[in-house]
Amino acid sequence: DLIKEYMTKHQRIIFNGDGYSQKWVEEAARRGLPNIKTTVEAVETLLTEKSVKLFEKFGIFTKVELESRAEVLYETYVKTINIEARTMIDMASKQYIPAIIDYTKTLADAVIAVQSVGADASVQKNLLVEVSDKLTKAKAALDVLIDVRTQSKAIRNHKERAFFFKETVVP
Repeated sequence: DLIKEYMTKHQRIIFNGDGYSQKWVEEAARRGLPNIKTTVEAVETLLTEKSVKLFEKFGIFTKVELESRAEVLYETYVKTINIEARTMIDMASKQYIPAIIDYTKTLADAVIAVQSVGADASVQKNLLVEVSDKLTKAKAALDVLIDVRTQSKAIRNHKERAFFFKETVVP
């Protein structure tokens, strides 16, 4: 009965769509709801005047406690993304790129072997060019990731560092 009562009263606010789709973005805008897309942006809502008043009114958290929680959330976000970035750097440097290099050598040897018998090696050549191009792009992306992780170390403020990770390291 209670569920029926609540559903009857509040059914209009239920959205049964895909919360990640453009449809939800439009629906949220139509309803005047915020559309917070990342953890880092969500943390900021803890420290709005409205949130602080609400938490203090019910004796849940003081402003200082909310600031501390926000700081911990920013720091946790940075640590998590940093671990993921370090893992990607390690995997790309030690596994993916060396494996691709080995594969390009195999392809190059195949091109030479096929050509030496006078057969058409165009498929092998095209595949070698394609794989080499992707290797070049992977190495460039790895270098960018290493660079932005290094840049992040200079940022001491947890909030600024979290936003740097969201805007620069994640992409």
